[in-house]
Amino acid sequence: MDTPFPVVSASGSYYECGYQHGKQVKELVRRNIDYYYGWWSRNLKMDKEMVTQRADSVIRVSKEYDSGLVDEMRGLADAVDVGLEEIASINGRYELAWANPEQLMGGCTCIAALPSVTAQNKTILAQNWDYRVGVSDTCIVLKVKVNTGPEVIMHTEAGIIGHKGMNSEGIGLGINAMVSDLDRLGESVPFLLVCRKVLGSGRFSEAVRSFLNAKRSVSYNVMMAGEGVAVDLEAHPLDTSIINPKGGVLAHTNHFIGDRSFKIRDNFVLSEPSSINRYTVALERLKIRKDHSMESFKEILSNHLDHPTSICYHQTPGQEPDHWEETVSSVIMVPEDRLFMATGGPPCRNAYHKIPFSAP
Repeated sequence: MDTPFPVVSASGSYYECGYQHGKQVKELVRRNIDYYYGWWSRNLKMDKEMVTQRADSVIRVSKEYDSGLVDEMRGLADAVDVGLEEIASINGRYELAWANPEQLMGGCTCIAALPSVTAQNKTILAQNWDYRVGVSDTCIVLKVKVNTGPEVIMHTEAGIIGHKGMNSEGIGLGINAMVSDLDRLGESVPFLLVCRKVLGSGRFSEAVRSFLNAKRSVSYNVMMAGEGVAVDLEAHPLDTSIINPKGGVLAHTNHFIGDRSFKIRDNFVLSEPSSINRYTVALERLKIRKDHSMESFKEILSNHLDHPTSICYHQTPGQEPDHWEETVSSVIMVPEDRLFMATGGPPCRNAYHKIPFSAP
């Protein structure tokens, strides 16, 4: 398959899936671990011993949530010949940022349209994943099927077992970083492992339950879609806002818009004010049409209003290399067709590649 990223396929038990993942992209996993440990040392002043101590808590709380996910990380660690703590650390990278919240990065714009406003009467879910340029070369597409569960396709990073994606039951997931004044470095199931459990669900309600029942000490957002359905779940440590489509469309970026967030202070938008214009532009572009298609979604995802901090996000000149950020990948999903497409880089200059599910 001619794609700008390796496509990794794994199946079997949780441990076997992790082992196959690690075996196929061993050097990429090691590079990703080295990248994060270097970044944490330079920016969070955390050496390897400090990160490893934090990983012990990640492993314990993850095992309480779903022990199978820990087994998968263990398989990965064994294949790559690193410690479980190192794999747990990169899977818990989102939470580790709260060691110094000023270092948080990541924009991301999620959009969805229901069949009532699409040309082919099908649901469309999409996301621009805006993140550190430093991980661009260690990204993969992971196709994983655990035992009799659904097959899951994710655009992720080598060694990270949960991210944005879709499963063979037609459940799709997009993600957004969020920050409130209640967030802290505490006991929290890693957000990326929550994403994986959501995508491992056989039914939409089961996926929602998996999200809502995860212990968390930080904020984050997911946009979920299935055949004829879409919802946004905006979570902070105290509650979760349930945001339904209006006029058949949904948009979310990186600031709180839900009705259960009035008692918190939104901290991320202070450092990422582009969240406001990205949300406004995306929502307005969604609302003006009743015949959305792959092409109309690509057009929205390639929008450059407020460039470089636009929906199609680009590096800001003058920033230090550790803080270079852009749209690392853009993904589009159609649950009814089990269609998953992803770019390697900003969608304005990179093609979408279809990643098919395995034959039944």
